[in-house]
Amino acid sequence: MAFPGNKLKGLYKEGVNCRSEGRFQAAKKCFNEILHYDSSYTVAYLQMAEILALEEEYHESIRYYQHFLRLDEEQPASWYAMGVLYFNTKDFHNAVGAFEKAQKKGHPADADYNLHLGTAYLHIRQVEKGVKHLKSCLALRENDPRPMQALAHHYYLAGNYDAAIMYWGKLLGIQPENAFAMFMLGKSYIGNGEVAKGEALCDRALAVTQ
Repeated sequence: MAFPGNKLKGLYKEGVNCRSEGRFQAAKKCFNEILHYDSSYTVAYLQMAEILALEEEYHESIRYYQHFLRLDEEQPASWYAMGVLYFNTKDFHNAVGAFEKAQKKGHPADADYNLHLGTAYLHIRQVEKGVKHLKSCLALRENDPRPMQALAHHYYLAGNYDAAIMYWGKLLGIQPENAFAMFMLGKSYIGNGEVAKGEALCDRALAVTQ
């Protein structure tokens, strides 16, 4: 039996009110009831996706985002949100696809976008693209420790100790008590042949953690 449109609108309004009050279970009941009677009610899928993300039910949230985007694919914020969910579940291949789709649909290539996309690219071993986006993140937000650490770690593992030293040093400059960065800076100096300097930094880092 089909519900009249005003009944569905009433259910939607009730669901939104429940969500705003933090009553997520009641809100989900409203939105699921809407979708039971009208599987093309796009914004109900979006509401479900957003609530499930807040509840950290990431896989279920992705499923609702997929339904929503099949009905309305011109939504850059939703493509980006789904990319973050894929990222959080370590599905980096799908994360890259969703982030790139988000930008094609109009999402700005801001610092967070470049950070997430760059990190995801490194995870799937598309190194040049990963490094490019992480550097773009730093160009937009120069004191963000996350791209610094990602780049430093990448260059250390790649044996490019000069670059690793530069990024570990920058990270330590903004986080002077970061024992991990200090230790890795020391390891990078050792890798670069400056053994005494590196060992001294490693010893200092170990002393900080004790």
